[in-house]
Amino acid sequence: MALIGTRSAQSLRYRRGAVLALLLLAIEALKAQKEHSLQHPSGVIFLNPRTGEPWEGDAPIRKTLWVPTLKKPGVRYRRPYQTRHTFASMMLSAGENIAWVAKMMGHGGLSMVSRVYGKWVQDTDPQAGSKAVGIF
Repeated sequence: MALIGTRSAQSLRYRRGAVLALLLLAIEALKAQKEHSLQHPSGVIFLNPRTGEPWEGDAPIRKTLWVPTLKKPGVRYRRPYQTRHTFASMMLSAGENIAWVAKMMGHGGLSMVSRVYGKWVQDTDPQAGSKAVGIF
């Protein structure tokens, strides 16, 4: 794996040359994980902490990690897949560009992201429209 840096995110180049864009916090988490799994012969990044071996499917991960993690702070159960929606709404609420969010989620265009997450797009910028006024 090779990291390719940018100012706010990095890309992670992995098998067959595919590139996955990650936030710096995710890169830091993966780097921290290396000490636990780098030498494992399977090449798997996340190992079962109880056995030191690769997880056998997603059911054991949900049972031993996901559900207890949600219960501890009192969060109602949700599928791990829903973290995509959390990511999108948080990024858009923070003012990130909708095109960037769509790209990070693997969408080819803006229409789906705009339709589903449009309510999270910030439109309260007091300077909105000033760039066009300056040009014209």
